[in-house]
Amino acid sequence: MKKIALPALALALAPFIATPAAAWKGHVVECFDKVYVAPEYRTTKHLVKGAKTKLEYRNGTAGAQVYRMHYPAIYEEKKHLVRPGHYVMKSAPCRKGD
Repeated sequence: MKKIALPALALALAPFIATPAAAWKGHVVECFDKVYVAPEYRTTKHLVKGAKTKLEYRNGTAGAQVYRMHYPAIYEEKKHLVRPGHYVMKSAPCRKGD
């Protein structure tokens, strides 16, 4: 009797245990694409060497000529990370087959 009762009980309970998992059919509500957002930087400039105007003599002694030369300022630019790069979910039309 015990040999028949256990399999019979298992068969009797099988529809109740398997049905919720087998019957679950979800539907698509909304689709998203994974989009990379580049990192954001803040830059600051630090003066290294100021601008200057200078007189220079060129072409030796025979045809000496005086040039007024302007040298622009030299800046060092430093980048500071504000927000690292990351991915966001962007709403997109749903594609069939995915």
